Amino acid sequence: MADGPDSVNPESAAGSVRPPETPVQEARFVEFRDQPVASGRQTIDFLRDVEVELTAELGSARMRIKHILGLRPGSVVELDRLAGEPVELTINKTLIARGEVVVVDEKFAVRITEIVAPEKRLGEG
Repeated sequence: MADGPDSVNPESAAGSVRPPETPVQEARFVEFRDQPVASGRQTIDFLRDVEVELTAELGSARMRIKHILGLRPGSVVELDRLAGEPVELTINKTLIARGEVVVVDEKFAVRITEIVAPEKRLGEG
């Protein structure tokens, strides 16, 4: 194989070979325990403004694709929950609370009826 301007080195084409003059240094990471603490204890106040997506799940159903492709306006999909059963509120698929569906100013809403214990949320209970 000729080494000309049109030849390709398979190692450099894959991006796995670094020129010898490229400076490399070891990464250094700060331990969480080395972070500043407030009043002698760590706080999570810095997380209070982080947005997360809260989902209210009314129910779910398993369907074959052929049935999904057959859905039309007016089709009815039966869910796995009974009427009046609490809806589940989740964040990142983690159950945090249960509640009942209500209407507020012509919009659906959920009235919280139960907060899931932190031990259960974290899988410790």
